[in-house]
Amino acid sequence: MSGRFLRVNCRDCGNEAILFDRAATLVSCSVCGSTLASPAGGKADLSGCTIVESLE
Repeated sequence: MSGRFLRVNCRDCGNEAILFDRAATLVSCSVCGSTLASPAGGKADLSGCTIVESLE
């Protein structure tokens, strides 16, 4: 199975970002620096953001 790119909003500052749903590294918000996603051995743990849209 292949991964997808996701458009997400940071829960802390509302900044919008695009990230890969199977991120292998820690992904931080470019504005406030909070953690958006962390690697989880497959699909990333999207604990610091809200998914807005799944991009094909």
